[in-house]
Amino acid sequence: MTLTPAVLHNNSLRLTVLPELGSCIAGLELKHQGFWLPVMRPMSVAAVAEGSSPDSSSYILAPYSNRIRDGRFSFGGENFQLKPNWPDGRMTIHGEVHARAWQTVERSAEVLTCRFAADAGLNFPFTYAVEAGFRLDGPVLELDLRLTNTSAGPMPAGLGHHPYFMRRLGSSGDPLVQFKAEMVYLTDETRIPAGPAAAIPADLDFGRPRAVGPTFIDNVFSGWDGRLSADWGHFKMTLEAQPVFSHLVMFTAPDGTLALEPVTHATDGFNLMSQGHADTGVRVLEPGETLQGKVWIKLEGR
Repeated sequence: MTLTPAVLHNNSLRLTVLPELGSCIAGLELKHQGFWLPVMRPMSVAAVAEGSSPDSSSYILAPYSNRIRDGRFSFGGENFQLKPNWPDGRMTIHGEVHARAWQTVERSAEVLTCRFAADAGLNFPFTYAVEAGFRLDGPVLELDLRLTNTSAGPMPAGLGHHPYFMRRLGSSGDPLVQFKAEMVYLTDETRIPAGPAAAIPADLDFGRPRAVGPTFIDNVFSGWDGRLSADWGHFKMTLEAQPVFSHLVMFTAPDGTLALEPVTHATDGFNLMSQGHADTGVRVLEPGETLQGKVWIKLEGR
C-alpha cells in the first residue's frame, strides 16, 4: 500500500492525515518553544507500512461506533450478521471506513476534505458515503464528519472519532481530565453494555478535574454535554463537540495513551435500540439523509 501523507500546518499546529488509509490521523503536534510536541500518539513507521489504522493517532468511526455484540443486530424486521473486522479475528468493531482508501476532494495548507463511498460489497448491509473535513485555525483543529445513507431504504447509523492522546507532554504528569455526563454504560467481560445506562459511580465521575490514574477504563458515557478538558499543567486541551455527539468513550489504552472519543451513540447501540432501550443515540437515516457533526480541539501551551 502506497500512502501519501497530507500535512496541514500553521504557526501553532501540525496535522498529518493519511487519505489512503481511512483518512486517519497519523500525528497531531503543538508547536512549543520551536519544537513540535506530539499531543496525539504518533503513528509508528511500522504501523504506516502495515496499513494498521487501529494504531494511528486517530481514526474515523462509521457507519457505527464501537462494538456490535457477536457482529449481529436486527433492524426493520431483519437479522444481520457481520464478519469480524478486527485484528483479533473475533470482534466486529468501529465501523468499516478506517482501513479503506478515501479520495481527496479539497486540499490547501490548512484545509483537507476527503470522501469515501461504500458499496454493497462491504461488511455492512447498507450503502453509504462518508465525508471528513480537517481544518486548522490557529491553535484549533476542526473535524467535520458527514455520513449519508445512499441505500434505497432506511438504515441505522452512527459515527465518531477515536483519538488517542498522550498521557504525558514533555515533563508533565498525567493530565487532569474533566467532563460532565448524565449516565454511563457499565459493561461485561466483552466490554459491551449489559443493559441501559446507569448512574455514574464515583470512580468514573470526572465532573471535577482529576487524573485518570492507574485504573483501567473502557466505558461510554451518555448525556455528555459536548465539552471536556485535559490539563497537563504547561499545556491544556479543550475539546468541544456539537450536540449530535451525545456520547463520550474513555479508554485507557494498553500503550499508555488515553482515548477520548466523541461519538453519536452507545456501544452496541443497534442492539440496545432494537431491545427497546431509549436514548442510545443511534440514528435511523432515510434514503439521502445525512448525519453530520463537528468537533473542535483547541491546544494551548502556557
